[in-house]
Amino acid sequence: MKKKKKSKAKYVSKKKKSHAGLIVLVIVLVLLVGAYGAGGFYFSQHFLPGTTLNNTDVSGLTLDQAKSRLLASSENYMLTLQEQNYNQETIDGSDVGLTADVSDKFNSLLDSQSGPDWILNYFRDKNYILEEGTISYSYDNDMLEKIIDGLECVDPQYPVEAQDAEVVLMDGEFKIIPESVGNIAHRDVLEEKIKYAIETQQSSINLEEEGIYDMPKVYDDDEDLIAKKAACDEIVDMTLTFQFGMREETVDIQTIVDWIKVDKNGSGEYELKTNDDKIKEYVNYLSETYDTYQKPKTFTAHSGSVIEITTGDYGWKLNQETTLEKLKALVLAKQSATVELTSGSEDSVEWWERMAVGYDSNGNDYYGTTYAEVSIDEQHMWMYQDGEVVLETDVVTGNPNLGNDTPKGAFKIRYHEKDATLRGPGYATRVAYWMVFADDVGFHDATWQSYFGGTRYLTNGSHGCVNMPLDQAGKLYDLIYDGMPVFVY
Repeated sequence: MKKKKKSKAKYVSKKKKSHAGLIVLVIVLVLLVGAYGAGGFYFSQHFLPGTTLNNTDVSGLTLDQAKSRLLASSENYMLTLQEQNYNQETIDGSDVGLTADVSDKFNSLLDSQSGPDWILNYFRDKNYILEEGTISYSYDNDMLEKIIDGLECVDPQYPVEAQDAEVVLMDGEFKIIPESVGNIAHRDVLEEKIKYAIETQQSSINLEEEGIYDMPKVYDDDEDLIAKKAACDEIVDMTLTFQFGMREETVDIQTIVDWIKVDKNGSGEYELKTNDDKIKEYVNYLSETYDTYQKPKTFTAHSGSVIEITTGDYGWKLNQETTLEKLKALVLAKQSATVELTSGSEDSVEWWERMAVGYDSNGNDYYGTTYAEVSIDEQHMWMYQDGEVVLETDVVTGNPNLGNDTPKGAFKIRYHEKDATLRGPGYATRVAYWMVFADDVGFHDATWQSYFGGTRYLTNGSHGCVNMPLDQAGKLYDLIYDGMPVFVY
C-alpha cells in the first residue's frame, strides 16, 4: 500500500496566518504606545478627569483655565451651615470681601501628572486641598466676625445646653437616658471651621458632624455609665432610715444613687464606691437640722414660765467624721437599714460628739422628765424625777460681787463622786458629795454655810458652785445620773 503525502498547501496557509497575527500584535502595541505617549503629553498640560482643587472641578482644564475657574469660583463663593432640625444659614463671599490670587506654586501642579506615571494617577483619588500659599483667599476679618456674631446658631433665641447620658430611676427601675446635643455652637470652634472652609472653598459645614455644637461628655454606651447602672440595679430597693427621737429621716434610692460612683479596681473590674462629697452634703444637712449644741433652747420653769436659755453646753452635736464613715459603710452594705440615733446604744453613741436626752416632735432638745432646776434669783433648786418634784431646797450660789457668778445655761451632769477635795486659789475644801455640771462648777454640800437661801449669796456666796445642805446633797447624789440635764437661770 502506498503512503499518503502531507498537504503542502495547508502548511503554507498556517505559516501565513502566524505572520498575520504577529503583524496585528505589533500594530496594537504601536497604537498603545502611541496612545500612552499622547496621553502623557496631553495630561502634562491638562488636569486628569475627576480632579478638584480646593473643591473646584478642574477636569480636563489647562493651568490657565483652572486658574480662571478657581478665581471665578471665589467671586461666587457661598458657604452653607447645616444646622440642627434642617436649619441652614449662609455666608456669602461677597459679604466679607472675598478675593483670590495664585502664586508661582500653581504652575507646578501638573508636574505630578506628567511623565510615565500619568496612567497610574488616572485611577487615584484626585481631590486636592492646595498647599498653603498656592492660592490665597483674602477677606475682611472684621466683616466675618460680625457675621459670625449674628448667626442664630451662635446666639439662639432659646439656648439648650448639651445633656450627658445618665442613669435615672424611672417607674421603680434604673434606666440609661441617652445624651443630647445642645443647640449652642461653640463660637471659637465655628470661626476656625468657617475660616478653613473659606480657605479651602468648602461649600458647606455640618455643625453636628463637626462637633461644633455644645456636645455631651458622656454617651449612653459609656462603660462607666453601664457599670453604674449595674451597680444601681443591686440597690434599687434600698432605703436608709435614721430616727432622732420622735423625728425620722428617710433616705430613698433617689438620694442614695447620688452617693455612689463606680470605678475600676486594681484588677480592672468595676466596683461600687462612695461619692464622699455628696454624702458630706447630707452629713452637713443632718448637723444643721439636729445639732442643738450652743443653740438657743426653751425651758419651762417650775412656775410655768417659759425661759429662753442661750448659754451652756447641753445639746446634741454630731461627730461629722464618724457619721460620714458610718453612712459610707451603710451604702456599701447594699441593704436597707434603720438606725435609732438617740437610743443610747453603743452604736448610736459613736455617731455623736455630744449627746443630750432626746428630741421632741419639732426637733428641739427633749429634756425628758428627770432633771435639776436652779433659780439664782430665788436661791432655790428643784429635782424632778418622772415629772414629779422629788427634792427641793434652798441653796447658796456664787458671789456675783466677787466675780464668782454661778454660770447660767443648760448643762448636764458630767460626773459625780463622793469625798472629793475642791481646790482653787488659796483654798482646798473637803466635801462629801461632788456633782459637776460645768467647768469646775457643780452641786456639793457646804457645812460651813450657816443658812441657805435669801440674799446670803451676795455676801457669802460660793466660788461659783451651788452649795446645798449636807442631807439634801446626799439625796440629790442618789437621784442624779451622768448626762442628766441641769438648768440654771
